[in-house]
Amino acid sequence: MNDTTPQPQGAVALQPRRAGELLRAALGHYQRRPWTLIALVAVWVFPMGILNWQTHCGRSQGCRITVLDGVVVSTSWSATTAWVVVVLGALAVVGVLLAVTIRVIAVRLAGEDAGPRQALGSGGARSGSPRQVAVLVLGAPAVLTLLFLPGIYLATLEGPAPQLAVTANILLVVVAGLYVGVRLAVSVPAAVVEGRRWPQALSRSWSLVAGHWSHVLATLLLALLATGLVGTLLGLLLVPVGSLLEAVTGWSATDGWLARTLIQAALNALTLPYLLVVWVLLYLDLRARAERLDLDTLRADLAARQA
Repeated sequence: MNDTTPQPQGAVALQPRRAGELLRAALGHYQRRPWTLIALVAVWVFPMGILNWQTHCGRSQGCRITVLDGVVVSTSWSATTAWVVVVLGALAVVGVLLAVTIRVIAVRLAGEDAGPRQALGSGGARSGSPRQVAVLVLGAPAVLTLLFLPGIYLATLEGPAPQLAVTANILLVVVAGLYVGVRLAVSVPAAVVEGRRWPQALSRSWSLVAGHWSHVLATLLLALLATGLVGTLLGLLLVPVGSLLEAVTGWSATDGWLARTLIQAALNALTLPYLLVVWVLLYLDLRARAERLDLDTLRADLAARQA
């Protein structure tokens, strides 16, 4: 989009960028005072990492939930329900903290060097975006669970037909989920920046991504590959640290789950903020492709959430 209309100084329209340009721009923004973003992400990454839970469900006896590398939490439906409530509560908290982090990133991208308190004070404190993002975060696993329920039930049956049906269910969910997931990929930034309720945020993302599906997919895949590569390299460098902790504390390879979990959470806290910056930049890029967007408009969107 090339806007040739005379603009007042400081209100130059943002220009669409390719995936590589977005990733380079995100790296530049991430390198400027990254510790605030790292701390915000660490607040929810570490507790979720320590949960480290896995579930195996049966039709009659409920779910056998294990945490902390093998500690059985539940084998009954009543205890399973209580555990699910705990997990849903944790996800809701993650949604609220994610909204705060996204807002800090958006405020900084708008040209204001703000921390969490300043960012929330510029409109986020009285907006409903944390609640809306919490709904979006809770909704994603809930929808996926519902879509996989037929396959989960069929997997308990014997015979080739149920197994073929399970395979078909997985393929259908993966293909449809990829398309729909990309179309709804910027729902969270839309909810935070524009103060939209979650149904409007989903609709906004659907319309913004229209015609740019491959661009969104390529940008997100490249960002995931970049963060995954950096995380893997850092993990290899930290292997001696884990070995040293096991040697000092006497932990074996099986009961040293805490050291491994903390190291992995630290790696996520370092790499996820970059992915979040790419996410917000991609949302702004889509807006620049669909409408005239400049920094003044972005600041007005952020400030308008005070009402």
